[in-house]
Amino acid sequence: MHNLKGVIFSLSDVLVHEGKIDRPLFDEVVKLLRFLISKQIQPVLVSNHLWTVGATGGEKIYFQDYLSQLVGVQLPYYQGGKDIAYKQYKVAMEEILKKHSWISPEVLYVGNTKEDVQAASNGGFCFLNAKWHENNSPYGFEFSSPKEIASFIDCCCLTVTNWFWGIEEGPLRVYAIAPFAQYSRSYPAGAIYSADAKQAVKEDQGNIRFWGLLMAARIHLSGIGAQANYVAPYPGHKTTSKKTKLMNAIEVVSGSLQARYLFDFIERHTDAPKSQTLRNEKIKFSVSNQLNTIKLNLSPTKTGPKKLKYKSKPKLKGKTVLIVDDICTQGYSLEAARAFFEAAGASVILLSWLKTPGPNDYHAIKLLEPKISDPFRSYVVNKVEEKIYSNSGNVLNSYADRQIAESYTKYLSWDWPTSL
Repeated sequence: MHNLKGVIFSLSDVLVHEGKIDRPLFDEVVKLLRFLISKQIQPVLVSNHLWTVGATGGEKIYFQDYLSQLVGVQLPYYQGGKDIAYKQYKVAMEEILKKHSWISPEVLYVGNTKEDVQAASNGGFCFLNAKWHENNSPYGFEFSSPKEIASFIDCCCLTVTNWFWGIEEGPLRVYAIAPFAQYSRSYPAGAIYSADAKQAVKEDQGNIRFWGLLMAARIHLSGIGAQANYVAPYPGHKTTSKKTKLMNAIEVVSGSLQARYLFDFIERHTDAPKSQTLRNEKIKFSVSNQLNTIKLNLSPTKTGPKKLKYKSKPKLKGKTVLIVDDICTQGYSLEAARAFFEAAGASVILLSWLKTPGPNDYHAIKLLEPKISDPFRSYVVNKVEEKIYSNSGNVLNSYADRQIAESYTKYLSWDWPTSL
């Protein structure tokens, strides 16, 4: 997991609106810049035009110098077409990364305009859409104030360190943010957030924005987002199940990282019994319940306002697909999806918000008979060989429950540090 090192700020409609300074908003942006510096995160200013500010005595000073005086340190500034290429071009963001010895997952981009969306996308940065002046773009995570951005960075980018749990072995890459631990002696702090997390991922309730932003931060800071060509949520257990509101956050982050989010890429063609119901009734179940009820969609829906369908199936050979599910227990849903995409020639990364701790070891598919010959058609498995990975033996961050609890609690009532 990478550390956040820099935040790039566009000037137009973020710091200044129509050539004028809105003093209350501007003062809050100054506070945001000071906050970042206090956390050893470097703010950087970019613009395609030279900006000046009227000073006492009728003189004019460069805007970046005026802002630097207010913040208390000299802020790096890059003018498109002069210091770097115009900001919307990939080479411009590459120049900034090189100047600061950063890589893409270590940087966020705050902007509002069409050019800002292009700059963030070309740079591989998560795009934070500053909507406190104008509504110029429908893309990116929307923030109504600089304080909201500070809260997101503090709670979702800085407080939590690594994935709670994960496996990296050959083609198997699977990760989870937090232990689902309402009643766990091993992870007692999980009781603080688990009920809300379950409501968010299962019932479209709870603090959906927090959990969405937290996953977005993990996807970006881990560098996983930049590796994905497609992002696909795992479907509900019924053919009529709808996409949860929480998945909107995954759509947003994938869009800002140039990955295509296809909400119906994995298609449930037959209802599957709910795993929790089977557990409660002590009915034996396996990955077959998932393998026999899903397939890949030949014409999934493209991300965007027009929601157009693919005319021919997406090319998967040599591509990377990021699959996102809500809760991972033994991994049957994620493994079924992995099997279908790998049969189509893709590499796969598996993510979930929550991992059920305790005796819930991960059951990875080792061999299927028959093999999946056409992942775009329904399939019936006869035999499954599994490799079982210890649940407790693959914990990456034993402090995750405390970190997530701190992040969640802090987010609910976040305010500026008094030192600012």
